Amino acid sequence: MDGVYVNGHGPYRFLLDTGTNVNLIDPALAKMIGMAAKSDVELYSAVGTTMAMGSDDNEITLGPVHAGGQRFLLFGLDAMRGLIPDARGVLGQSFLSGFDYLIDVRGQRLEFGKQDRSGNRAEFRMLNGRTAVATSLGDLVLDSGVARLVLFGVVPDGGERREMLTLAGSTKVGTVASRLAIEGHDIWRGSAVAMPDGTEPGVAGLLPLSLFRSIYVCNSEGYVVFD
Repeated sequence: MDGVYVNGHGPYRFLLDTGTNVNLIDPALAKMIGMAAKSDVELYSAVGTTMAMGSDDNEITLGPVHAGGQRFLLFGLDAMRGLIPDARGVLGQSFLSGFDYLIDVRGQRLEFGKQDRSGNRAEFRMLNGRTAVATSLGDLVLDSGVARLVLFGVVPDGGERREMLTLAGSTKVGTVASRLAIEGHDIWRGSAVAMPDGTEPGVAGLLPLSLFRSIYVCNSEGYVVFD
């Protein structure tokens, strides 16, 4: 997302990641705008945890919305430099959960505010501060930061394993044939990423938003609409 302001400074480009419960900022930018780091905080990812310095009581402005009392973790973004070299941070559920919003995946647009949307509707619950929906594969976290469906605690089919890189580390993963349904509606079938290790209690995996044309998250009433 372009046009992100932090404590009145900006605009900056940030990655919008529905699959993380925190906001992250490049330590160099944090220093430049005078953001004070006051505490050590654990950063969770699919492959484990790492420690980062945290800064509380910050303000974020993006388009028509404003959020105060925001925590940022000061964390190097080397893992995403190859994809988004000019990104200065990540906006996660710490920011997003305060709003109803539509992510138009095909149109590459984010809209804030209550909407009456048609499509497949499902209730969600918050797991470790992230939005998760019940599916035929278990409770999956809505994750705009992954390109493929990821399943935790699943043994891969035979074949070559590859490295999966996250902000907090990396691990070997394979693939497994899968079929996904939500609220009785067939959504997708194909080859999912299988991660035998690094499981998270209560979370079966990560659901990429790229499987949909759009997704509307109504935090005020606790449901999502998939199209």
